[in-house]
Amino acid sequence: MRIVTPRVALAALIVALPPGAAAHEIPAHVRVHAFVKPEGQRLRLLVRVPLAAMRDVESPTRGPGYLDLARADASLRNAAALWIADAVAMYERDRRLSSPRIGAIRVSLPSDRSFTSYEGAMARVLGAPLPNDTEIYWNQASLDVLFEYPIRSDRSEFSVDPGLGRLGARVATVLRFLPPGGAVRAFELPGDPGLVRLDPRWHQAAREFVKLGFVHILDGTDHLLFLLCLVITFRRLRALIVVVTSFTVAHSITLIASAFDLAPNVLWFPPLIETLIATSVV
Repeated sequence: MRIVTPRVALAALIVALPPGAAAHEIPAHVRVHAFVKPEGQRLRLLVRVPLAAMRDVESPTRGPGYLDLARADASLRNAAALWIADAVAMYERDRRLSSPRIGAIRVSLPSDRSFTSYEGAMARVLGAPLPNDTEIYWNQASLDVLFEYPIRSDRSEFSVDPGLGRLGARVATVLRFLPPGGAVRAFELPGDPGLVRLDPRWHQAAREFVKLGFVHILDGTDHLLFLLCLVITFRRLRALIVVVTSFTVAHSITLIASAFDLAPNVLWFPPLIETLIATSVV
């Protein structure tokens, strides 16, 4: 009798799977782009998500795996509802908004850069769709969706709970909020950050910055090592407080400078900073 080891059985199972089965693996990195804009009695949410991140949704294909755009509308709307509309929760003054209406849906090529601005994203979503004979593999396409929520006033305070962490192992959502008046507030939200206030009051913003600051420090081994080297030689509490406060102030100054684009936007600057950090630790 021939004994089949678990490794051989697993290899046989992988070989026996159909070619499309491996395409539904969880992506390692997913980047989502979104715009939120209240206008009158409606709130518009524009979202671009890689189609490969929407698993368990069978997109019709043709030929060697090209997305069949002529037959894909129903499955794409199903994917938008299941993976985006059901996951994202929008709030107006702490009142969760009702389920959105899909205003428009489009498939975009990997080379499309229309989501760099709200105007470009709206033009893409409301513009002409790709021709049905476009040769684009389904797992290389992006899905652009316009959602519309009914609201009471565009002057209200709005919040969002993205809930998009299940799209991949690591998900980053780049969200821009465009309130009336022309100002743009940009957010980069990792995974499922919970409720995010899009127009926070000063104490709410300060609380979030403090929380992010602690996470940023604890997440970096170089930061912890640098702080250890700073405090290890001090025996008095007063001297230690002065050093830690100075470090905090200096770090805050660099973050403020970065927020106002005062740091040089050249390729050699980030490696220089990392080298200086390593030198200071030594």
